[in-house]
Order: sequence, then C-alpha cells, then structure tokens
Amino acid sequence: MRLIALIGMATLTLVAGGKEKKPEKIEDPKVASSHGASDRLEILATVHANKSAVKALLGDDINGYVMVVEITIKPRMEEGVKIDRDDFQLLCTDDGQKTKPFAPSQLLGTGGLVIRSQKGPTSGAMGQNNGPVWGGPMGGPMGLPRSGGGIGNATTQIETPTAELKDDSKEKANPLKKVLEAKELPAKEMKETTTGLLYFPIDGKHKTKNIILLYRGLGGRIDIEFK
Repeated sequence: MRLIALIGMATLTLVAGGKEKKPEKIEDPKVASSHGASDRLEILATVHANKSAVKALLGDDINGYVMVVEITIKPRMEEGVKIDRDDFQLLCTDDGQKTKPFAPSQLLGTGGLVIRSQKGPTSGAMGQNNGPVWGGPMGGPMGLPRSGGGIGNATTQIETPTAELKDDSKEKANPLKKVLEAKELPAKEMKETTTGLLYFPIDGKHKTKNIILLYRGLGGRIDIEFK
C-alpha cells in the first residue's frame, strides 16, 4: 500500500509540475517542379522546400536550413555545355533571400560547417535583412547576399541560420556527407542528359510559388519559377 501511495504522489507531482509537452507538428512535404530553357540547354528542376521534403529525399533534414533542388540538364548543342555549381542561385521573392548552393563539405562532416540559428536585425516589412551567416576560415563572419528594397524603418529580430567550423581531429566522418556528394549535380562539360542535386541554405519557411531558381552560366540565362 505504501508503494502504491508513493507512485500516486509522484504522478500528481509530475502533472502539477508542468504541462505535457506537445509533439512537434510535422509539415507535409513542400515539393514543386518546373522547367526553363535557352538555345543551348533545358533545365528541369524540382525544389524540396521544407524539412519534411528534404528528409523524404535524403533521409535527413540537414537541421532544417537547407532547400534541395533536383536538377536535370538537357544539352541542346552537340558540343555540350559546361555546368558549375556557382551558375545557380535560389531566390525567395517574399523576403529577398538569394543564395548560391553549398558544397556538401560546407554543410556537414569533418572539418565542415554545422548550421545553427542566430538572431539578426532586419529593417521594415520587406527590408533587406541578414542572410544565413557562417564562420569563415579567417574567423570573421561571412553572409549570404540578400536583395530587396527597404520599406519602413522599424527594426525587428529574425532567426537566421549560422554555421561554425568543426574540428575534424575530434570527429568521425559524417556518413550523410558521402550521400550528398554522390547525389550532387556534377560540375563538368555536359553532352548528355545529367541529373543531380544542389543544396541551398535558406532561412525560414517559404511557399514554393515564392521560389525562383536562377541559372546564369555558359548556357545562357534561365529563370525557373515554381508553383
């Protein structure tokens, strides 16, 4: 009887001590596809725009600060076209974020970068604010470029992803890094249809209709809007 009484008291203490923690709400995957073309190539693109979509694609949401775009390049010229990661940018029209893709080694793994959250200022409802920030090799912060005109002078605080360099002497290689490297869109002269992934660090939640993939390379200029 004494044991039963103690268990009952413990239960009452737990109930009175705090509210039951609600499980985190899991969003439905945000995925959208579109395409664009120039006279030299055609690009088919599918954006995986939130944690659920990225996790379904890769088995990991990469801390929730990365959008993944699956890209298929179809050359239209017999001699092909050279493609590089830096030819691409992802633009979020609702807040002006604009970023180039990260290499897998910048996102995670030994000696890589681990994205975390940090508050930064922004001015106005649609003002230019701090983009994702990560620690550079020289110790100073580096930020992703943002675009957009300022409206109003009010200053607020937003959560922005940051990343810090990790000491590769103390950690084992992250197995996800190998997966990201194997699936990444290769940088090469493309003469045949080629498919791969690009990894864009983006802060916050965005509707796919507000996302545009920009291509600016040897194959011309292509803007791909999602729905």
